[in-house]
Amino acid sequence: MPKLRSDPAGPTLAPPSALALQDWNLLRAFIAVYETGTLTSAAQRLATTQPSVGRHLRALEAALGEVLFTRLPGRLEPTERAHDLHGIVVPMKAAAVAAGRLFAAAGERLVGTVRIAASEVYATHVIAPLAAQWLAEQPELEIELSVSNRAENLLRRDADIAVRFFRPEQEGVIAQRVGTTELGLYAHESFIARHGEPQGWALPDEAFVAGFDRETSPLAPLIKGPSPTAPVRFRLRTDAMLARQAAVETGLGVGVYLADVAATRPGLRRILANRFGQPQEVWLCAHDELRRSASMRFVWERLEQALRARLSR
Repeated sequence: MPKLRSDPAGPTLAPPSALALQDWNLLRAFIAVYETGTLTSAAQRLATTQPSVGRHLRALEAALGEVLFTRLPGRLEPTERAHDLHGIVVPMKAAAVAAGRLFAAAGERLVGTVRIAASEVYATHVIAPLAAQWLAEQPELEIELSVSNRAENLLRRDADIAVRFFRPEQEGVIAQRVGTTELGLYAHESFIARHGEPQGWALPDEAFVAGFDRETSPLAPLIKGPSPTAPVRFRLRTDAMLARQAAVETGLGVGVYLADVAATRPGLRRILANRFGQPQEVWLCAHDELRRSASMRFVWERLEQALRARLSR
């Protein structure tokens, strides 16, 4: 208890500590006891223990130099000063509740930037159209597309979410298989109308195969059965997948596509399916902080739904 001081009129308590009224732990214990009437009920409200509430209440009374509650059987009766104090500090409780609601709402608001990593083809034909829909629905959301055929490092936070064609082995990365597509060889229907559908590896002299420039991705794993007797000659060479596909869609050559992408391109038809192809698993991956971001969860859920629907067709 505060020390007594000498006074001509008799002993009085030392001035109360203003710091006690700045300690929210003491005040929230006081408010809970005032509003519930018992230490037990106050402890339940505050999700703490009865001794802890009792200590806080005693500390507040000691600092203020006044008893705030009269101990009656089964309950604590507020004093007049307790009524006065409650009227003053209860707005602090309202402010704390409002602040909690503010941050809870902010946690659920779809605001901020989500960075998605995807290959050049998927970023163009799949992710960008979906992102346009999300941005129209959520004005505070922003999307960054990391367009690369290399695997972005999610643990380094090069991206928040990635679409990959293999299962990641990194710990701390969430991975969900969303379906399977297939790499295949395609030609435009105008090519087939002029030359007929190829039955073997030999192509017309004027036709070309669009392939890699500096990339070393081998085609051998995609070949089913006997390999071509002569090496595949890429008459159009570029590592830019979209450029290769644009050339194929002129109807003057053939090239490799993912089946789900080819299905959305007008006029494309698969050729040599019994000789060339390879299944490709599609994985949706994210840093494990996904669970703590409303924006990331929104993008993940929409992207997962769209990919599953796309790959099931």
